[in-house]
Amino acid sequence: RALRDAASAAPYEFIEILVNEEQYGGGGIFNFQATAAADTGFAEYVFVHEFGHHFAGLADEYYTSDVAYETGAAYHVEPWEPNVTALHDPQRVKWGDLIDADTPLPTPWDKEAFENGSVAAQQKRRGLREDGAAESAMDRLFTEQMDRETALLGGMLHAGKIGAFQGASYEPTGLYRSEVDCIMFTRNPVGFCRVCRRAIENVIDQYTGRP
Repeated sequence: RALRDAASAAPYEFIEILVNEEQYGGGGIFNFQATAAADTGFAEYVFVHEFGHHFAGLADEYYTSDVAYETGAAYHVEPWEPNVTALHDPQRVKWGDLIDADTPLPTPWDKEAFENGSVAAQQKRRGLREDGAAESAMDRLFTEQMDRETALLGGMLHAGKIGAFQGASYEPTGLYRSEVDCIMFTRNPVGFCRVCRRAIENVIDQYTGRP
C-alpha cells in the first residue's frame, strides 16, 4: 500500500523498482511490479527480462537454473503465458501463424550440448555463492556463459526460426518455447523473440487503443 501511495504522486501504469544492490537478482509479477538489482554487471538484462514478466505476462523460458517452483509434473496443462506451450496439438500451436510450413514440430535443437554447458555453469555459480565470492566473479562467470551460449545457440540448425523447442518454464521436458534463444531464455544479447515481441505489442495496443 505504501508503494502504491508513493507512486500515485505521478501517473503510472507499471512499476519497476531498482534496488541499490550488487548481488545479481530481480523478479517480475504480471500486472503488479518488477524489481532489478541496479549495481550488477547484468542490470540492463535483469531490468528488461523482469519487465517482460510484469508488462506482458511472459513466462521464464529457462529450465536449468535453480528455482523453488518447478513442478516436475508428468503432464503439463497448456500454460496461459503467450510464449510457452505444452504442444498437445502441433496443429494448433498458439503462435502457429508464425511457423514456416517446413519447420518440424517439435523443433530439434542440440539440447544435450546446451544442458551440459549450462549445468556446469550452475555448479560454478553455486560454488561462488558458497565461497562468498565477490559479485565481480559472478559477472565474469555470466559473461563466459553468455559468450559460449550465444555461439552455441546461434549456430544451431533452426536458429532464428520459430517452432517449438523443448525445454521452457523451469521444465526440461513437456513444455516448449518458440525460438531456440530469447531474453526470456538466456542472458544472451538477442532481445525478445518474435512471439514475445508480439505479446508486448498486444499490451501496448490495449493501452493505446490501436485496433
